[in-house]
Amino acid sequence: MTPENIQRSAAWLAEYRRRGEAAPLLPAELRPTSLSEAFAIQQWLFIELDWPVVGWKAGLPAPDKWVLAPIANLQQGELCLFEQQSEQYSIEPELAFLLATDLPARAEPYSEAEVKAAIGATHLALELIIRPYRADAGVEFLDQLAAGLFNQGLYIGPVVAEHGVPEKFELVLEYSGQQQRLEAQHPNQDPLLPLYWLVNNLSSQGIGLKQGEWVITGSYAGVVQVPSDTELKLQFGSFGHINTQCSHRAMIS
Repeated sequence: MTPENIQRSAAWLAEYRRRGEAAPLLPAELRPTSLSEAFAIQQWLFIELDWPVVGWKAGLPAPDKWVLAPIANLQQGELCLFEQQSEQYSIEPELAFLLATDLPARAEPYSEAEVKAAIGATHLALELIIRPYRADAGVEFLDQLAAGLFNQGLYIGPVVAEHGVPEKFELVLEYSGQQQRLEAQHPNQDPLLPLYWLVNNLSSQGIGLKQGEWVITGSYAGVVQVPSDTELKLQFGSFGHINTQCSHRAMIS
């Protein structure tokens, strides 16, 4: 793809994000054909929308997949606000790692100990999921990577004590007198593994992480559907809970 087409792809996706609408499939000449092209579109999408990067989502890669996307929207408090209006919203229960020091891009890879030492706090969190494309668009992984891998933002919950989170625990979701019990486990067992990969992948591309940024590394219970405008409680084992409700807001551009 030419640099011009990368920017056109980002502008196309940005226009639908501004409207709070799922996009149709990009025109053939604007669809990414490689991981590097999809990542470039993703970065330009943030420029088009004039969004700051306040964090990253990450997962362990595969030979044909990079699982990473910047996060622009941080939320806390009584509401999780979504760009797209719906009767149900999708969330993912996660841990969010807050960086206490910069991890600038460099030629030498970071060790796991260096990355771990940069973490200032760990919080319970919810990834807020949106549908970037229409259900019938026929998109593939590179299209989703270009659009930010379903991420709309991050809801920050309470801090987790230093003893950390057990490998497995029970996640209990309560609303409207109903209770749903889910067996929770990180998809990579160790939630820090994707963080180590993210830091070095970005560093190799000249991108550093900064103090105050947040990183999430995978859902403990997949995608969880919750009703709109309803008080929710998510109990993370015995070590913390989140109380909030999901609602709609028009996007401000």
